[in-house]
Amino acid sequence: MKDEEKIYDICIVGAGFSGLVLAIKLARAGLLVCLVELNRVVGRRILSTGNGRCNFTNSRMGKDYYYSESSLDFIGDTHESLRTFLREIGVIDKALDGYYYPFTNQAKTVRDSLEAEINSLGVTVLLDNRVTDISKGDVFTVTTNRDSIKSKYVCVASGGLSAATLGSSKIGYKMAQKYKMHVTKLAPSLVGVLSKDICLKELAGVRAIGNVTYRDHSCEGEIQFNKDGVSGYPVMCISRFIGFDELDKRLSDIKLDFTPYMSEEELTSEIRDRFSSNPRATVESALLGLCNEKILSIVISYSRIYGDTAVDKLDDEDIANLVYNFKYFSINVTGTKGFDSSQVTAGGVSLQDIDTNTMESKTCKDLFFTGEVLDVDGICGGYNLTWAYTSADIAANEILKRYKN
Repeated sequence: MKDEEKIYDICIVGAGFSGLVLAIKLARAGLLVCLVELNRVVGRRILSTGNGRCNFTNSRMGKDYYYSESSLDFIGDTHESLRTFLREIGVIDKALDGYYYPFTNQAKTVRDSLEAEINSLGVTVLLDNRVTDISKGDVFTVTTNRDSIKSKYVCVASGGLSAATLGSSKIGYKMAQKYKMHVTKLAPSLVGVLSKDICLKELAGVRAIGNVTYRDHSCEGEIQFNKDGVSGYPVMCISRFIGFDELDKRLSDIKLDFTPYMSEEELTSEIRDRFSSNPRATVESALLGLCNEKILSIVISYSRIYGDTAVDKLDDEDIANLVYNFKYFSINVTGTKGFDSSQVTAGGVSLQDIDTNTMESKTCKDLFFTGEVLDVDGICGGYNLTWAYTSADIAANEILKRYKN
């Protein structure tokens, strides 16, 4: 049969983590699978996950670690299933406080193992092919800038708008809209935020444990200060909300708690005890150890106190100012660092138009959507790769059931 006459069982648009998982599960069952990828290699974005170490899942799992405009009750704990899947293709893992990484500490291990598996299964891979349209007649026709592929089923696993240099794409959203599906607002997530606050010039390069709050959302972890903004785990986990507020032009400040291990009352008592035990000590020496030294200097300065002031010169108002700036240090946010710097896209194809038992479009039979293109995004910690796997697994089970029937 000539290539132009070949009809695949499924054409998967996007050879990222979700697309590769789906291709492997279906090809193992004997389906004729075609992967279409706009990059010149498969799984390119996998290489950048977990700072190149690929934190692919987490022992703490469930719907509470994800965001969507729709109900996520269908999301369960699939981290052991994902570990088993990767182990089957040769990825030995290790756990660090519940976070799972390949034992090699290299994201390349995961990408290369996935590529080796699709090659061994004989999956057709069309690289450097940008999909331009998906049409449906008796079968689907997936049109690219280079090819035209016929297929009984199509799965859109094209990802979102994040990391354009690694091959982001709007095609999934365009095809959803073509088939009368809704796409929610899109914002960058797992991304640093920007600020012009002058204190950042002094704090640039500092890493410190703290709690970050934006409106009603907060997260604790290592905060990283840069001359033009703030990043780190807690900032990235709540950055989606800043991204959406940036779209709506309703940004608010972030609040930083530099002593999350103490309540306000405990911190007030601690400061009073330190001051009373050595009344001739300077403020800086008396407060040493409460947080990072550079942050300590900024907190004292913002409390309108000179660092070399003797503590017996301070009154209750000074102590209250210190406590406030330790617990509610404010940084004005001007926005996020954008999609190009983000690890994932918040928002996407609405789950209202998806049968979450199958990942099939409710408006177009045999058209499936998996992974980041959907309106599901997780916090840092392997949750987004786990979602990519979970959604692919759901779709694979449904397609295999139909194929057997």
